[in-house]
Amino acid sequence: MVRRYQEGESWPRLPVFALSGRSNVGKSSLLNTLLGTRVAAVSQQPGRTRSIMLYHKEGERYLWADLPGYGYAKASFAQRRAWLNKVQAFLRQVRPFVWVLVDGRLPPQPIDREWVSWLESEGLLYGLLATKADAITQKQRYQHERLFGEVYAGAQWRGWVSARTGKGLADLRAWIESWLEQAP
Repeated sequence: MVRRYQEGESWPRLPVFALSGRSNVGKSSLLNTLLGTRVAAVSQQPGRTRSIMLYHKEGERYLWADLPGYGYAKASFAQRRAWLNKVQAFLRQVRPFVWVLVDGRLPPQPIDREWVSWLESEGLLYGLLATKADAITQKQRYQHERLFGEVYAGAQWRGWVSARTGKGLADLRAWIESWLEQAP
């Protein structure tokens, strides 16, 4: 069973893992796969997640936060800026571990670099999840892994995941459990 908490609603005092990334990178799809049920709306149209939602899966010792994406969305600049401000305020207040999702088919993008730079300037811990691992050749993956290692050197962990096939999710869960054992 999964419990959803909306903005403004109080939630259990548990560690939070926040899913962040560009609009349409696969945050909601990955969240649904991780939770084993469809809790987040998935759309081909960027910018469908417009508020911060927290989820707790029964038996897990942590919460997942689904954050609005950054970058392109069918919304005004002012609306996108308001989402960003809300996300940044949430991250400053809650201080979660932030998963930065990037499209594994693409080399590091300037907008993702800017986001990681902001996370680092705020002293937030983050990891990198390259999505769409099922849609990339071994050669591309090798090239992108090298680039991701250089560009996102501050990442606590880097991994490849596929919401469609489940690839990489066991490694991700194992890392989270290990991290929780060592976290203060």
